[in-house]
Amino acid sequence: MVVQARLVIAAIAGLLLTACSEQPIAKGSVLSQHQSVEAKNRAGEVRVSYVSPTKRRYEWAGQSRVVQMRTRTEPFMGKTGLYDPADELISDPRTRLVVQESTIDFDDEAQMYDFLREEPSMDWVYTRDGLVLGFSSDPSRRQLNIDLYQFVVRGKRPTAMSGARPEAIHVVSQ
Repeated sequence: MVVQARLVIAAIAGLLLTACSEQPIAKGSVLSQHQSVEAKNRAGEVRVSYVSPTKRRYEWAGQSRVVQMRTRTEPFMGKTGLYDPADELISDPRTRLVVQESTIDFDDEAQMYDFLREEPSMDWVYTRDGLVLGFSSDPSRRQLNIDLYQFVVRGKRPTAMSGARPEAIHVVSQ
């Protein structure tokens, strides 16, 4: 009887610990614990901060919001990592944040630069080693799009991306 009671207590304690622990780091996510990325483009300034393996804090134009991200279980258009399509905010009067964070592995550099040209509205800013952040605003939809990527080519970070604006994007340790 005592052994059974101990087993039940151990099982309950295990379940509680599992429920309270953070989720595993998402495959393809960019930020690590104690990191933030700050960037500036023609849409303004934004800061993306690590809160937990699946939560990020977004700060822009004097506003701030912590977003519980979804983990991609299957690659979507070459992206893994985290995303939030802001479905729950469709009827909310606040700004909708449509966000994603992913490492993207390209076959070659041409493919990497093609990706950047596909969405010029994002006004991408990036470092020479492929840390990329783009954001844009759509006032008619009360929507802000923020994409954070780490580009790699065949598994390796680039070393000299042309068009890099390191003064407009940088990692900050918290």
